[in-house]
Amino acid sequence: MCLFRFVRGGACILIIAAATLISATSAEAGITNGDKEALVAAKEYLSTQAFSLRGLIAQLDSPYGGQFTVAQATYGAEHTGANWTKEALVAAKEYLNSQPFSLNGLIAQLDSPDGGQFTVAQATYGANGAGANWDKEALRAAKQYLSTQAFSLSGLIAQLDSPYGGQFTVAQATYGATKAY
Repeated sequence: MCLFRFVRGGACILIIAAATLISATSAEAGITNGDKEALVAAKEYLSTQAFSLRGLIAQLDSPYGGQFTVAQATYGAEHTGANWTKEALVAAKEYLNSQPFSLNGLIAQLDSPDGGQFTVAQATYGANGAGANWDKEALRAAKQYLSTQAFSLSGLIAQLDSPYGGQFTVAQATYGATKAY
């Protein structure tokens, strides 16, 4: 082998490639079948819906999900090659397709430990890039509220603007409530 020879030209590339191959083979030796299966499962989950890194690990580790160990789930999620910021954008669009959100409400949902589990930066990127018309989202939310209970106009605006309700701006809440009323 040429591993220990110093040769000019293309031989250096062979030395580097051989060293890389040896290093890669050594690294793969610690990968278990469970790690490999968790990676396959992680890629399957990502092919059907958006996940954050933490959310995917939780899904893979869940007794209702993959039932992998935390170590296997972490390996699988971390080796998918996923762009978690882009996943946040996809998740934001998925949430908006299912129900109305304000910008702040969507960021909170994406960042929530009970929601998307994205980082605040990822959640903010996703919500800002989702292309939502927040006035129209406020109108959708107002109609949804009115379909389940009675509100005065001012009560509906307050509900839409509330940090415990829609989290819309006053202007968005007023627009949505007025159009729905």
